[in-house]
Amino acid sequence: MKLTTILAYISISTFTLSCYAQVGIRSNNPRSILDISASNKVNPTSKDGILLPRIENFPTTNPTADQDGLLVFLVADTGTFQKGLHYWDNSLAQWLDYGAEWRDGYNDDDEDLMYARQAAVNGVDVVIQDSGRIGMGTKNPEESLELKFAGDNDIQITSAEPPNAPNLIFFTTNGTFSSRQQLNDNDPLGAINGKVWNGTAKSGDVAYISPIADGDHSSGNLPTKYDLSVTGNGDETAYENGLEMTIRATGRVGIGTGNPTAALQLKAGTATANSAPLKLTPGTKLSTPETGTIEYDGTSIYFTPNSSRRLLLTGLKTTATLNFPIIINGLTDELSVTVPGAAVGSSCDCNPLGAIETGLQWSCYVSSANTVRVRLNKITTGPLDIVDPASRNWRILVME
Repeated sequence: MKLTTILAYISISTFTLSCYAQVGIRSNNPRSILDISASNKVNPTSKDGILLPRIENFPTTNPTADQDGLLVFLVADTGTFQKGLHYWDNSLAQWLDYGAEWRDGYNDDDEDLMYARQAAVNGVDVVIQDSGRIGMGTKNPEESLELKFAGDNDIQITSAEPPNAPNLIFFTTNGTFSSRQQLNDNDPLGAINGKVWNGTAKSGDVAYISPIADGDHSSGNLPTKYDLSVTGNGDETAYENGLEMTIRATGRVGIGTGNPTAALQLKAGTATANSAPLKLTPGTKLSTPETGTIEYDGTSIYFTPNSSRRLLLTGLKTTATLNFPIIINGLTDELSVTVPGAAVGSSCDCNPLGAIETGLQWSCYVSSANTVRVRLNKITTGPLDIVDPASRNWRILVME
């Protein structure tokens, strides 16, 4: 009996000491508090491993400091948490995905991707799809890079040590990355496009500015131009009504025309209101005239060809059919023509359109507001002292 008691005591003492030392499972020489060896390192079985507690949802009551570091395995996606290992971080009072920051996952279209774990915990999607597309704020990026955040969603590039300022660079070639080729005429280099919601879906391009090849490229010859276009009333894309502006490789600027043939070329106007090719806003003339300037003070237009400002004459032109009566030698006759805007004191010029009878002389003057009188008289004598002028068209020009 005494021997049995002694052996039992020795056995219990040995077990207790082992509990405070290293424990080995399938290992005679444990190298940590718990050391588990596979049944076969080279050919392990499907049961060689550790099964942690598997859960479908996290506990409704959070663990405490006593469970700081508690490990569980989430068997399915739950809220913002993805399937996988999670642990309780009591200092943050939240469950955290265990492992590297980037984890494998998939989006709503079952496309494979990697996602940023910490961002996902905070309810923000930051993903890289297996196709290479990057999404921030979305796990379904529609382009190579998409940022999708509500409200202020700016992109800022910050630099220091000028003049090496940040650049937005478009590097575009034909061919492939391994065999590049030069661009052809009208090939785009890139673009900055604007899209909107059309009521049912994302629209096409409603505004864009794009650098474009302005001719076929070759060694030492890389002409480019800039095209700018927006969407007009009644249109749905910026491509429906032509370009608003082009700056060509020659330095020529076209507004409303894509092929300017002058330093500045404007598109033609129409009869529709607010469609004139050029309109000057009234302002105050320069205190000191500057060579080459054109000014408009609301009443007159001025041009300064050198150091002196000159008034540009403005004219009121009309055409009228006049049928003068018989004119006797030495006498005159006058007919009235309506010229809207004509003012008394303005200069006037008139001419018949085509040949006129011999011995006749003509002139004109503004007799009253909006009215010009054309005067015709016979100044030569001869066998016929009377002339019956034929009815003909006359052009009248009033210069203010």
